[in-house]
Amino acid sequence: MTILMIFLVFASMSVNIAVGIYFLVLVKRNISAPVFTLWALSCFSYTAGMIVNIAGVIPGMPQVFYFTASCLLLAGFSCLAKKRPSISFEKKHFAGAIAGITIISASALITSYYEAIASGAIAIVFLLCFLNFRVGSKQALSGVRRFFRAILIVHAAVMILQSCMLAYGVSTGQGNVIQTWTAISIAAHIALCITTSVLLPFILVFQQKQKWETLASVDELTGVYGRRAFIGKVSDKLAETDRDSCSLMVIDIDHFKKINDKYGHPTGDRVLNVIASELNGALDDNHIIGRLGGEEFAVLVSGESRINTFQLADTLRKKIETLSIKDGKGAVSVTISIGMTFSNSVEDTWHSLFNTADSELYNAKARGRNQISPRLQVVA
Repeated sequence: MTILMIFLVFASMSVNIAVGIYFLVLVKRNISAPVFTLWALSCFSYTAGMIVNIAGVIPGMPQVFYFTASCLLLAGFSCLAKKRPSISFEKKHFAGAIAGITIISASALITSYYEAIASGAIAIVFLLCFLNFRVGSKQALSGVRRFFRAILIVHAAVMILQSCMLAYGVSTGQGNVIQTWTAISIAAHIALCITTSVLLPFILVFQQKQKWETLASVDELTGVYGRRAFIGKVSDKLAETDRDSCSLMVIDIDHFKKINDKYGHPTGDRVLNVIASELNGALDDNHIIGRLGGEEFAVLVSGESRINTFQLADTLRKKIETLSIKDGKGAVSVTISIGMTFSNSVEDTWHSLFNTADSELYNAKARGRNQISPRLQVVA
């Protein structure tokens, strides 16, 4: 073993142990614990393979450890793709891992090409890691994610080349070829470990932060913006210097207390959920909807004329009026009242718009509910 190989082997072991311990620290801090647990085990499995390789005890055993490390890496990526990450193995991946271990172990007993076979199997696993680590066009940190994906595909390419060169080395008896590609593989793995330890925690912590921000801004029951987040969105819109014309609708479900009293709170919650979904589905992407609390919703309409805004309000009113929400005790029919106001000045604020729209909502209810106020435009 050359000095370079000795250096690479001990460098790789040191990096893997350090990264594995670092991942366990993240697990203890409850940062994507299932994912980092699997990746820590992957680091330790690779280290175990190198120790067995140095000892030179059982042919094929180091390759089994390397392959297992790759499978644990894949399990971590599969876990990462789930909405609720947990340490679990998909049947197809588990079956593939067992098949790979069996093939590598058997090949070590019957052929001298077992290292080439193991490298090919590991290349397949890295390709699967590449496919599992998807990058959406609107996903946060998409540039960082693409860079990490590139690292995975490069590592897979190195393993494919290594498989070919190891097979060539065995067939021609050129041991120096085997040693060269083993060194390249170890160097590539060190690069992957260092990159993983830097990028993945950064990506996952940012992802978790986004998740917390989403939970804080979205109303859990209805899936629309909560009061604070909605008011923030409206305030941001009003602060824009070149903003489109906008108007505010305040929407209240008529006689909602009677629905709760007659059908129960679970049905009341279902009514809120269905109405929020129907209202949201009828709005364009540039409009914003939020739940202000209880049975009260609000919509900020942007870029529409007054006539179009009144037509939209009437469309929402009629849409809810025709709903029949199923319940164990029968169908529930509901109506809504809508108070509206228009932003006429750059000095308009959330409070000024809301106070006016809320007053108009009171007028709509006073006229018998299932109404829109003011009556600036009659919609046939």
